[in-house]
Amino acid sequence: MGLVDSARVGARLVTMAATTAATVQRMKWRERLRGVRPHDAVALGHAWAKRMLPSVGVELEVIGQPPRERVLLLSNHRSYLDIPILLSQIPCAFLAKAEIADWPVFGSAARLSHAVFVKREDKLSRRAARRASVERLLEGLTLAAFPEGTTSRGPGLLPFFPGLFQEAELHGFPVMPAAIEFDDPDDAWVDDDPFLGHFVRSFRKPRVRARLSFGPILRPGEVRDLKGETERWIGSRLAVMQQPLAASFPGVERPLAGFARPSVA
Repeated sequence: MGLVDSARVGARLVTMAATTAATVQRMKWRERLRGVRPHDAVALGHAWAKRMLPSVGVELEVIGQPPRERVLLLSNHRSYLDIPILLSQIPCAFLAKAEIADWPVFGSAARLSHAVFVKREDKLSRRAARRASVERLLEGLTLAAFPEGTTSRGPGLLPFFPGLFQEAELHGFPVMPAAIEFDDPDDAWVDDDPFLGHFVRSFRKPRVRARLSFGPILRPGEVRDLKGETERWIGSRLAVMQQPLAASFPGVERPLAGFARPSVA
């Protein structure tokens, strides 16, 4: 790696850490002054993600419209960047793996943002996370989650965990599917890849290009198979998004075309 690449990586790592640390301090001060207010916390997280992505060279194409109501936002999972990608478009809390809570700086940000943490291999933890996820939604927050449970490079999807779909059907929460794909498959981050090594490989490049596509809102009682419809929409959308990304970067927004709403009961 040359001097230019090394300087770029170093500057971006410092920028990411500094931006996150400043946001953590704002969250703490806001909480001290106004008490625990989840909507304030996720709004600060939203502002953080909007600043952070371009500062580290992420160019995002957005297809479709983010939800204007509280939803359970469910996406495929490619990278740790999926969280700021989604958060840059909508203030929301996240269901995240438990390890994130212990990350330096970022763990504090996640906890203050009312993230729900889960150990996927622990049945009791999964149950507790489902209850906490319902609480976030009942508070009026949009909750974003990755029902595959872990990252993958693709193509396609890993099997979805059913728990959140069951809670959505039980409580009547609307579900919005979303799909995330990177121009370079190597920008995906799988769990056995160290964070720092992956960061260096991805962010030594001048830019990281990604697409985010929002789907239709699926409402329990209107959709026969909530989990199946979500999986089908995301899988179909990923097949389209794996084509080369458009050159109109950054921040391209255009309406979603070619996908009808799922059949209803």
